[in-house]
Amino acid sequence: MKACRLCQKMFDPQQPLTDPAQLTGQLLAEEDYGDAGQLCSDCLASRGRLAMMYRSDCFD
Repeated sequence: MKACRLCQKMFDPQQPLTDPAQLTGQLLAEEDYGDAGQLCSDCLASRGRLAMMYRSDCFD
């Protein structure tokens, strides 16, 4: 178990991600933010949803 870098909630970094928003958030964590493995699935999903709504550069 780890504490999320953003919300401090404890999470299991080995838990599989299945939601498209979570997967998008993970991709951004790996490629843009450099914090892969440090965010819980809820924070990844929030980041992913915002990117899908507002970042046109992600999905051309």
